[in-house]
Amino acid sequence: MGGKNIFWFFLLFYWCFQLPVLFSPALRVLQFKDRTVIVNPRFFYKIWQGYGFAVSKRFEGVAADGSVDILFLNPSNSGRDVYVALIEIFGLAQLYADIYINNTVTSNGTLIPYFNLNTKSSITPVAEIYHGGAYTLGNLIYNMVVPGGSHIRAVGGGAEIGESIIIGEGVNFILRVTNKSASSTDFSARALWWEDPI
Repeated sequence: MGGKNIFWFFLLFYWCFQLPVLFSPALRVLQFKDRTVIVNPRFFYKIWQGYGFAVSKRFEGVAADGSVDILFLNPSNSGRDVYVALIEIFGLAQLYADIYINNTVTSNGTLIPYFNLNTKSSITPVAEIYHGGAYTLGNLIYNMVVPGGSHIRAVGGGAEIGESIIIGEGVNFILRVTNKSASSTDFSARALWWEDPI
């Protein structure tokens, strides 16, 4: 075999191993159908895969100095890590928002329905979000204030916790929202997260 033939043989041999890697879906550049490249955070990629989720709940008539607890948990042996991308609270009056981790759960409470952000996906989350259960609070990790007021022209305000929090198997956190105004009020809470198989 001549030198030129040996060169082409090894070149063909090399590309036989490289082509499957280059065309692997895991390495392909994320694009829209018109071939426009999507430059977006990892969260968008997880939505595209079907592992991006959202949950929201409006709480009405929360009494002055009253609190609502929202439990966010990743069950033991779930097989996934949960990456919380955003927690957002909006209220019509001044609220305190505190987050506690590693709480003791006596009863979960009422399940809050989730929404898969990829409407074509049938993947369900392992994370479970509840409210109104019986909890013993663990370690305080966040203190937030949601601005607002109880007078007639109050428009309220919002607060968000934008840091990503990784919730491993068997770990939970509780968002406690307390009405600090002089009268009852309404507020809403929303969370966005994605999940990765371990």
